[in-house]
Amino acid sequence: MHLAIGDVVRDRSNMALGTVAGVASHPDGSLVALQVSGGALRLSQPYDLDLVARSSAPLTTSRRVLALISFVLGLFVACLTAVSALALGAPWLLAALAALGGHTAVMGVFRWTIRLTGQRRFHI
Repeated sequence: MHLAIGDVVRDRSNMALGTVAGVASHPDGSLVALQVSGGALRLSQPYDLDLVARSSAPLTTSRRVLALISFVLGLFVACLTAVSALALGAPWLLAALAALGGHTAVMGVFRWTIRLTGQRRFHI
């Protein structure tokens, strides 16, 4: 199971909800530290946990600017590929698909960049 700090999990042994606070080493294996209501910490076995919700941090200002730049660049590439396809004699449907492919290629690079540089998850 891959968890990140802040993920909401349910402990199956007593059905308590908590957020992942970290991982603790134990001679029998790793234990997950959960912060339950009231601020108390509880250690639980990883196989006793059910993932309820993933945590997500809001985009920073620099990532918002990067997203806007990627979107505008994607629109530019889409227009460029559509015009190039129409200039080569392609029908409008093929030009539209070329534009969609150009925009998807640019936005795909942006999404993978965000995924690779985003929040780290650890395996338990």
